Amino acid sequence: MKFSLITILVVALAIGSESASLVKRDAPAELEKIAKYFQDLVDNLKNVKGPELVNKANAYFEQSRAQFQPMVEKFHEQLKPLSSNIEDHIKPLAASVQAQVAPLAGMVQTHVEDVLKFVADKSKAILRPQ
Repeated sequence: MKFSLITILVVALAIGSESASLVKRDAPAELEKIAKYFQDLVDNLKNVKGPELVNKANAYFEQSRAQFQPMVEKFHEQLKPLSSNIEDHIKPLAASVQAQVAPLAGMVQTHVEDVLKFVADKSKAILRPQ
């Protein structure tokens, strides 16, 4: 029983690790673009003052939104199969664990009820003579 739970945990961690590694493969170039975006934003904010700042910031955000929208959609599309793939693996594992734990939970409940009954009987026996 313990080995099967350990095996399930190891398999779940392996699936999560593999999914994360698939996402990390395309991430460096995308992260570089995001870092450049924020660096450009900071540089632009340092050079502009007053009402100009609002206009330039709005224009810059609109330009950046148009630039990053395809990247966000690409990430979303890449993550969609991974999340469903993980879900497909985890649901059977969860059902298996639940099926294995259910009898144990029943046994624990029975033992707790027996202990409580024993304590109640002993306490009644102790309290009667007085």
